[in-house]
Amino acid sequence: MKSVDSNMNKNKKKKGEDVQKESTIIPYHFTISTGEENDASTCSRVYVIIMGPNHTQTQRLWLELPGGKKCFESGSLESFEAHGADVGEIKKVELGHDGATPESCWLVDELAVAVPTKGVKYIFQCKCWLAKDRGDGLTARVFNVLDADSITISQKIIYEVTVVTGDVQNAGTDTQIYVSVFGTNGTTEEVLLQKNEDRFERGQEDTFSLEVDDIAPLRKMRVRVDGSGSRPDWFLAKIIMRNLTTEEVSVFTYEEWLSKTKGPKRTMICEMAAVVDEEEMVEITTYIIQVKTSDIGGAGTDANVWIIVFGECGDTGTLALKECQKSNKFERKQTDVFRFPDVLSLGELSKVRVWHDNSGPAPGWHIEYIDVKDEALDRTFRFPCDRWLAQNEDDGQIMRELSCANNDILDLNEKTKYEIITTTADTDDAETKENVWIALEGKRGRSKEFMMENSSKKKRFLRGNKDKFEFSSKQLGDIAGICLGHTPKDGKKVKGEAFWHVKEVVVIEKVLGNRFIFICNALIPLSPKRDEFVTIECTKAIESFASKARSLVPVKYEIILITGDEKGAGTDANVFITIYGSNGDSGRRSLRQKFRNLFERGQTDRFLLEMLDMGELLRVCVEHDNTRLSPGWLLDRVEVTNTANGVTTIFLCGKWLNTKKADGQIFRVLYPKY
Repeated sequence: MKSVDSNMNKNKKKKGEDVQKESTIIPYHFTISTGEENDASTCSRVYVIIMGPNHTQTQRLWLELPGGKKCFESGSLESFEAHGADVGEIKKVELGHDGATPESCWLVDELAVAVPTKGVKYIFQCKCWLAKDRGDGLTARVFNVLDADSITISQKIIYEVTVVTGDVQNAGTDTQIYVSVFGTNGTTEEVLLQKNEDRFERGQEDTFSLEVDDIAPLRKMRVRVDGSGSRPDWFLAKIIMRNLTTEEVSVFTYEEWLSKTKGPKRTMICEMAAVVDEEEMVEITTYIIQVKTSDIGGAGTDANVWIIVFGECGDTGTLALKECQKSNKFERKQTDVFRFPDVLSLGELSKVRVWHDNSGPAPGWHIEYIDVKDEALDRTFRFPCDRWLAQNEDDGQIMRELSCANNDILDLNEKTKYEIITTTADTDDAETKENVWIALEGKRGRSKEFMMENSSKKKRFLRGNKDKFEFSSKQLGDIAGICLGHTPKDGKKVKGEAFWHVKEVVVIEKVLGNRFIFICNALIPLSPKRDEFVTIECTKAIESFASKARSLVPVKYEIILITGDEKGAGTDANVFITIYGSNGDSGRRSLRQKFRNLFERGQTDRFLLEMLDMGELLRVCVEHDNTRLSPGWLLDRVEVTNTANGVTTIFLCGKWLNTKKADGQIFRVLYPKY
C-alpha cells in the first residue's frame, strides 16, 4: 500500500511539474507582516503556493530574506518578488514554512499578493499562528481569495531589457542607474536597474526582465545616474527593449559618458529617442521658454525657479530657469528668455509645472504667462497664469500647473463628424448585399440613424473586409453604445432568414480624435422594420491627447490624512504627497499649514490643493523627510475628494513610515479602495 501511495505522489508531482513547464512564467510580488508578540518571529524558510482553477498551481515559491537577514522578526514587513507559473485566475494561496521545532513558530499578521501582469493585488488579513505548538498545530495554511481585499493596481507588461556598456577604458560602473520610459499612452515611474554584482561592466551586454506600464508604442527613454559608488562614471552605449507580448523591439542609442567629469556633455542624465524598425520616434528640437512676470506690486522673485514641460511624448524633465541674458531675473513686468537646445521634441504640449524654492529675501512671485516655442515645429504654446506662487498670498502654493491655452481654440460646436469603420467577419455567409444602419448612443444623447449604403458599383460588407463611412451629427460626448440594423435595399420584402456577421465597429470622433472600439461578433438579422436591431456596448475607449489636454482645467482637491491611534503614531517630519491620475501626476506637494500641529496620534488633517484635473485617481505616494525629533509615523488612510464633481477616493494604508519599524521605509504607495 505504501509503495502505491508513493508512486501516486510521484505521478502527482510529475503532473504538477508539467503544468509549470508548459505555463507562461510571470512575476508575483509578496509582502508579509509578522505579528508584534515577543515570540512571533521565525527563522524557518517560508514559501507560497499560488493556486488557480482546475488544480493548476505554482511550485513552492521560496521567499529568501534579503540582505543577509536570518529571520522574519516580530513587527517586521518584508517584501519579495518570485517568478512562477501563470495559473490564470487566482483562487487560493498557501503560505507555510519548513520549521518543525518549537522555536520555529510564526505569527503572521498580513499577506499581500500582487500580480502586476494582471493589475490586481490581494490582501489577506491572516492574524494566525503557523506553528506546531500553537493554535491548531499547522505550519501551513490555505487562504481563499474570496476572503481577501482585492485592489486594482497598475497593470504591467514584461519587457526584456538589454543594457550595453561601451567598450572604452573605465566604461564600467557601480553607481545607481535609474530609467524612465515614455510612450504614446503614458510614462513609467523611474526604475532602479539592479547592479547584481557583475552588471554594467566594460563591453558587456546585460539582459534582464522589467515590468513596465502598458504605454506602448515607446517614444523615448531617460537614464539618470546618481554619482554614487567608487566608480561613478559610466559609458552607456545603448539599451534595447523587447516587448514580450508584441515582440516589438525599441533601440535607444547614446554612445557617450554619463559623468560629471568625463565626456563633452558632463551630464549625469540623458534622453534617447526610441528607434523602431529604423524609424526615430521623436525628433530633436530647441525649446525657447519666455516667462512674463506680472505688473503688480511685489510681483518679482529672488528665488530659484524650475519648470517641467509636458506633451504628447512625455515631459522634458526638470529644467532650471537659470541661464538668461538678464542678471536679475523675474523682476516686475519683465520677460525672461531661456534656451534649451538639443532636446527631444514633445510634439503637442498640454501643460507646464513651474515652482520655486521660496529662497531669498522676497520669494513670492506673480506670473502673467509662460510661452514655450518648439523651434522644430515652429510653434509657440501659451500657458496663462495670472496667479501668485507665494506662501503668504493667494492659496499659499509655490508650485502651479498651467494648462495650454492653444487647446481651447478647437472648435467644438454643436455638430461634429464621426468616422465609422466596420469589419465584416471572415466566415462563410458573413457578408451582405443589403444596407446596414447605425445609431450612436452618447453620454449627451443619441444620434439619428445613419444609413451605410451598399451598391452594385461599390460593394460593401464583403467577407473579411473593412469599410469606412463618415457622417455629421450633434456632439454626443463619449460613445457608450451603438445600435446596428440590417435592412433590405429599396424596401424589398424579406424572404427567409438572412444575417450580416459583423466582427468589429470602430467609431472615431473626428475633431478630437477619440476612438471607441466595439468588439461585436454579432449576427445582425435582415429586417424591413426599424425597431429590429442589435445593441452593442463599447469595449474600449481610447482618449486622444487633444481630448486629455482639453480636460486639464484647475480643480481644488480636498486631501484628508488620518494618523493611526497607537502609541508614537504621530510625526513631526515634513510630509509630502504625489497624486497619480489618468491625466498624469500632481508633482510632489508639501502638506503644510500655518500655526497647526499636524499629523498627531488619532488626528484628522485636511488640506485644499489646486491642481489640473487628474481624471480618475489611480494611486497616491505619501512620504516624509525623516526630520525632527519624532519622525516615525503610522498613517491610517488618505481620502482625496475632487470638489468639482464630489467624487471621493479612499486609499487605505495602516502601515508605519518609520526607519526603525516594519520594513524601514518612509514612503508608501497606496491604491484606491473601491
